[in-house]
Amino acid sequence: MIIQVPDYIRSLVPYVPGKPIEETQREFKIKKVIKMASNENSLGPSPLARRAITKVMKDLHRYPDAGGFILKKALSEHLGVMPSSLILGNGSNEIIDQLIRTFCIPGDAIVTHQASFIAYKICAQIHGVETLEARLDPDLNFDRAELVDMVKRNSRARLVFLANPNNPTGNYLPIAELKKLIAEISAIRGGAVLFVLDAAYWEYVTAEDLPDMTSLLKSFPNLVVLRTFSKVYGLAGLRVGYGIASPEIIANLEKVRQPFNLNSLAMVGATAALADHSFIKKTLRANQTGMKFWEKKLGQMSIPFWKSQGNFLLIDTERGLGKSGLEVYQACLRKGVIFRPVANYGLTQALRITVGTPEENLKAVKVLK
Repeated sequence: MIIQVPDYIRSLVPYVPGKPIEETQREFKIKKVIKMASNENSLGPSPLARRAITKVMKDLHRYPDAGGFILKKALSEHLGVMPSSLILGNGSNEIIDQLIRTFCIPGDAIVTHQASFIAYKICAQIHGVETLEARLDPDLNFDRAELVDMVKRNSRARLVFLANPNNPTGNYLPIAELKKLIAEISAIRGGAVLFVLDAAYWEYVTAEDLPDMTSLLKSFPNLVVLRTFSKVYGLAGLRVGYGIASPEIIANLEKVRQPFNLNSLAMVGATAALADHSFIKKTLRANQTGMKFWEKKLGQMSIPFWKSQGNFLLIDTERGLGKSGLEVYQACLRKGVIFRPVANYGLTQALRITVGTPEENLKAVKVLK
């Protein structure tokens, strides 16, 4: 039987998530395994979210609110935007896919840069859309002039994706430079190119020159900002993301959104987590302490790394350990520590490490030594 599959689907390399703890335990017959691969919150989920979820378990026979009224209302008050400027997604990944599905047709293109979040490229290819990537310099900063030129030269470029801070590198574009870049893109073809700013790690930012980027929405009607509950709020398992944009952009995204795309527990948990201010403060303190610990230990081991504004660090395994990222990953795996190789981002000489608890950080450093 011959089944028709488009070439762009046949050649697609699916997203590979971080290796699960249970799989590592089975494969290497290790009881104690720590995972520092997927940038999850090492403190676990928000306590308020856990309690709120427990209370609604009795209602699981009911369909969820398809419009997400309560969560949108909470986000609206938290962000100071209208509910009509918000869309909810099964993780921000779903909204990335919706953006391409809504505003592109096969043969169109998106523009991003090398070693940016790989979901952009995967979602584009699923829909027969090309990905154009600006190059990186040795410090892993992208060529902004080249990115703008790609949009200018390609009349089928519809969307620009920028993760800020970027995953997996951890670097960022300061607000002044970001504003200039969005303005340059907005001037092309009368603002018809959408600029998607992926701010999944924004809550972790300590840099003074990167304030809340949602303020840029007032100046740029072609801007979309993506945020998530998977990181600082500790709700990666619930898959809750959201997008903020003009009501016109959101209305078109809503047309392609699947009904009931967020389950009841996810919406209740996210609403409660949004109000858990003490947990957020605790998470940020733990991350800053863990980041300083890692920077100090990596310096002592003479392992180069890139400064990060997320809850992870990218290390240079080739210069620091004389091995590829994959080799170090596999060696550490056998000792019960899961890091994240990033060869699929073109960074074969690097390894990404999520900041863990103090105990996890100590064990991980010991394994690296």
